Amino acid sequence: MHQAARYLRLRIHANHLVLGIFPFLAAPYAFAETADKLASLELEKLMELPVETVSGVSKYEQSIRQAPASVTVLTAADIRNYGWRTLSDALRTAPGFHIRNDRFYEYVGNRGYTRAYDYNSRTLVLINGHRINDPIYQLGAIGTDFLLDPDLIERIEIIRGPGSSVYGSSAFYGAVNIIPKKGRDLAGGQAALALGSSPDTKGRVSYGDRTPSGVEYLISATVADSHGESDFALPDSWRTATGRPDAKISSEDGTRQQQLYAHASYRGFETEAAYGRREKDVLPNVYNTYPGAHAADTRAYWLARASGHVQPDATLEAKTSIDYYDYDGHFMPEGYGFHRFHPTASSVSLNHELRYHQTFTDGHSLLLGTEIQNNLRLKTTGKDLDDPSQSLMPVNVSSSYVSPFAQFDYQLLDPLRISLGGRYDSYSTGEDRFTPRTGLIWDATSATTLKLLYGESFRVPNLEERYPTEPGSSANPNLRPEINRSWELVAEHQLSPTWSADAHVYHTQSFGLIINYANSTDYTTTGTELGLNSYLTNGILIRTSGTWQNTRDESTDSHAADSPHLLGKVNFSAPVYSDWLRASTELQYVSKRDDFTGSELGEYLTANLTLRAAPLWRSWSASISLYNIADAHWSEATNASRITTPPRSAVLRITRDF
Repeated sequence: MHQAARYLRLRIHANHLVLGIFPFLAAPYAFAETADKLASLELEKLMELPVETVSGVSKYEQSIRQAPASVTVLTAADIRNYGWRTLSDALRTAPGFHIRNDRFYEYVGNRGYTRAYDYNSRTLVLINGHRINDPIYQLGAIGTDFLLDPDLIERIEIIRGPGSSVYGSSAFYGAVNIIPKKGRDLAGGQAALALGSSPDTKGRVSYGDRTPSGVEYLISATVADSHGESDFALPDSWRTATGRPDAKISSEDGTRQQQLYAHASYRGFETEAAYGRREKDVLPNVYNTYPGAHAADTRAYWLARASGHVQPDATLEAKTSIDYYDYDGHFMPEGYGFHRFHPTASSVSLNHELRYHQTFTDGHSLLLGTEIQNNLRLKTTGKDLDDPSQSLMPVNVSSSYVSPFAQFDYQLLDPLRISLGGRYDSYSTGEDRFTPRTGLIWDATSATTLKLLYGESFRVPNLEERYPTEPGSSANPNLRPEINRSWELVAEHQLSPTWSADAHVYHTQSFGLIINYANSTDYTTTGTELGLNSYLTNGILIRTSGTWQNTRDESTDSHAADSPHLLGKVNFSAPVYSDWLRASTELQYVSKRDDFTGSELGEYLTANLTLRAAPLWRSWSASISLYNIADAHWSEATNASRITTPPRSAVLRITRDF
């Protein structure tokens, strides 16, 4: 009772603090040669230039050079050129990211950390700053279960390092902020059809525009279907676990997907809604189940946002939203004696946020805000359909948190800037945590920026970890939040008007990581990243990166599972015939690592190629993509053992603007 009263007082005071302080607060680099060259570029080429600003680091638009974080930005042009089918395809190209696909979900490996079935709970996924990770599993969807069609993405902001000082829980190792397109980006209608494998068929219809009076709107619908691998070879480990003789299986890897998105804005008001449902057939060796396993994820949100200038250099923004998530699974797993097991989960949440941002003439800036989330329903069940007495006790609870945050950027000297930020999260479940972030940013020359970054982050245990549906697991409501502390040194240098390089050295310590439903593990990671990028005036685009990292599991004094030492990425895009035909290729290398049983997973190198013709004829454009050109074979770690990755595939896309 005392805890609840204290929490309520904090919640009221936090809102009063943010509202009450408003009256008191109310009292680029460029080369000349670059400007000359860019002035002559056509609109299509200008759209492919690297984006120089980011909004997801500090919750307001700022120069990437001045942002207190390590940032990579990918654009709509990248998505078109490389034929990325999902958000995960894009993240595979990001420095330091290692994406694992168990043919059910796709998982982010970031700064050396990845675990089986952590559901990306340590990387926050956002759409236009709005949290997408659900409150039950904290699942950050990046595959076919993501809410937004990639064709509707204007840019992807990949933010490495702790982000809890502005976003709270789950921004543990980083955040991915998706900026959707607006009506003006379409300026009419667009229909798209994809044929091939993964997906077999996909159709999208979108319409958007901006009226002379300033009303902007966009609406889009997508449907996709994929049969997946038709002749999947089952491993010996599955036959041993199940006692079945099956060597191969067909029609157990399909995906059915629906997505809806709508956005409208007028002056300082906007509203946005998204809906996504993904039904997935689950290959038997993902969970060591009998054939016939399948599951569906449904998520949706609606939000309204209002913003305006309370002073010429000060903005006030308010946002409210409602979020929905539903999971429905059907399995016959080994852990339940191959009984028919039916796990379900659902949540409904309300989120409110108030933000004030002011810039000052001397280069300083101040951000103040408060976020409140009410999880009205958090519900899970686990029914044994063959023996109801073995069913799990249903969980039906609610929770909430209130989180004031602030960030002050101060110009110490003309080339030297310091960023000081922090957030205090107070949960109704009893967890209280303050997380700071500090960045010292020095523009050593007009072409060179150095950043010294320190940040902390945390992640509260999710409902599944507190009340697991795994066989043989018991409730553990006293789990503690995970803690992360990170140092990073960043050097960014413009070698010439068209070439840039960057280098990163980082050291991360993670404490109390929840493994097997207990705070049982500490991780320490030391790593280095190098990048070289170019945008040439003849339209050639080059982006390369190399990562060396060493992640230690302190509980076993050994190298962490599924954490490769080396990552290499090359993206190359060039016009083949004038500006009409473009070829884009990407190479991705991942060094050997161990699965979660201690067995070695071999290294692999894979390549993709996309040819794009735009316009093909009048308002028509087309592209063809080949994925895993050399049909490389490798295995990914799963909780049960390992699973082979999908074979070579091809997709033809046809788009018409109207």
